[in-house]
Amino acid sequence: MEEGSSVSEHMLAMTGHAKKLSDLGIVIPNRLGINRVLQSLPPSYKNFVMNYNMQNMNKELPELFSMLKSAEIEIKKEHQVLMVNKTTSFKKQGKSKGKNKKSGKKAATPPVKPKTGPKPDAECYYCKEKGHWKRNCSKYLADLKSGLVKKKKEGTKE
Repeated sequence: MEEGSSVSEHMLAMTGHAKKLSDLGIVIPNRLGINRVLQSLPPSYKNFVMNYNMQNMNKELPELFSMLKSAEIEIKKEHQVLMVNKTTSFKKQGKSKGKNKKSGKKAATPPVKPKTGPKPDAECYYCKEKGHWKRNCSKYLADLKSGLVKKKKEGTKE
């Protein structure tokens, strides 16, 4: 069997050869037929063959055939993953932002939430007046600028 060819075609050919031999009066034991099939497989099936031999499986040819078809699917999946596109330019692929290529219309943007300020009953921690926060307090900002107060780092308590 050649690398990349169908295992189904190979098994049909092998069973055809076995049928011709049995028509000529040559009886091939099941174990010998299976070993001959396993030896005729390409290198990509080496893991399958090794596993089959280590498990000491005593299968009939139809069972081996179905196992080989399953292995062929897995081997093709592995080769698809290993394929590399031979290009020298790398382009960013994926969803385009801003425009829909099919219709030419702009994509809907989520609505922007308005920033909320302090509630009228919120009390400033610096001057204790209501209606603003410490970070917006005019007295605190003036004291920061003059150097009377040092700005507290986040995560520390004073």
